[in-house]
Amino acid sequence: MNLKQLYQQIQNNALANFYVVIGDEDILIQRAKQAFKAIIKSDDREMNFSQFDLSQQDLSEVIDDAMSLPFFGDRRVILIQNPEFLTAKGKISETNQDQLSKLIESPVADNVVVFLINDLKIDKRKKITKQVLKHAEQIELAALNESAAKQAITQQLQQQNYTMSPDALQELVVRTNAQYTVMVNELPKLLAYAVYDKKITLDAVNALVPKTLTANVFDLVDAVMTKKIKQALIIYRALLQNGEAALRVNAVLTGQFRLLIQVAGLKGSDQEISQQLGGIHPYRIKLARKMLGKYNLPALRTGYLGMILIESKLKSTNQDPEMLFERFILQYV
Repeated sequence: MNLKQLYQQIQNNALANFYVVIGDEDILIQRAKQAFKAIIKSDDREMNFSQFDLSQQDLSEVIDDAMSLPFFGDRRVILIQNPEFLTAKGKISETNQDQLSKLIESPVADNVVVFLINDLKIDKRKKITKQVLKHAEQIELAALNESAAKQAITQQLQQQNYTMSPDALQELVVRTNAQYTVMVNELPKLLAYAVYDKKITLDAVNALVPKTLTANVFDLVDAVMTKKIKQALIIYRALLQNGEAALRVNAVLTGQFRLLIQVAGLKGSDQEISQQLGGIHPYRIKLARKMLGKYNLPALRTGYLGMILIESKLKSTNQDPEMLFERFILQYV
C-alpha cells in the first residue's frame, strides 16, 4: 500500500494492528510517521503514543508498551525505528522472540504497532521476520523518479499559489540529483525568496540551491573525461573547501566511474537497470547513459583505476589530496 491508502484507512477507522514501512524516501517516511502520530489526539499523546529506537533501546520495552491497553483513549500507537533484529546480523533473545511472536498472533485490539524498516536490508528467511511480514500491512515508499518528483513539487507549489518556470524546475532536479526529499527541503528558501510575486525563477534556483555531492561529482567526472583540467581542479578544490572529506569525495568519484562502466554493459530501461544495480536512483542511470555517449570505455576504466590508486594513497600516506588528484588528472589527460 501507499501513503494515500494509509490516509484512507485512517479516515475510515480501518487500521491494522501491525504495519511495516519500507522505503528510502525520507520525506515520505516522515509523512507516514506524522500520519500515525495524528491518530492519537494531542492531549492523549503523552500516554498513548510512543517512539522507540532499537539502536538505543531494548525490544522488551517495545513489547511491554505494545501489550498495554490504551490509557483513557481509543488507541495506542507505537513507532519502532531501526528494528535491526529483522536483519541477518541483528540479534533477538529467545524471550523477546517468544513474547513478540505471541503479541503478533494475539495483538491488543486497539494498538497500532509500526515497524519503520526504511532501507534496512531485512532477512526474509528469519522466522520472526516472516511472522512480522505475514501479519503486517506493508507500506512501500520507494524513491520517486524524476517525473513523479517534478509533478509532486509542482502540485505542492500550486497548493501555495506559487509557480516555478520549467527551466528553474529542471535546474532544481539537476542540483538535487532528482532526490525528492532534497527538493522538498530546498523549497522553503525558494518560497521565501519569491514571496512577493510567487514566481520561482532559474536565477533563484542557481543562487539558493547548492548542488549535492553526487551532482557535483557528475560534473567533475565529465570535466575529467572531456579533459577540462582547469574546470576539474576548480570543482575538486571547491568540494574540499566546502568541508567535504577527501576520502568521501574520492569514494563518490570511484562510485561514479564504476556506475558508468556498469551502465555501459547493461541493457533495459532506466528503471530496470536501477533494479539490477541494487536500487540506484533511476535519474543517475539516465544521466550516466547520456554521458556515455561521449566517453570511451577504456578511458573510463583508466579513471576508475586512478581513483582506486588515490584512495589507497589517501589511506596509507599523508600526501595532499589536491596534489594527488592534480597528478592523476595531468597523467590521465
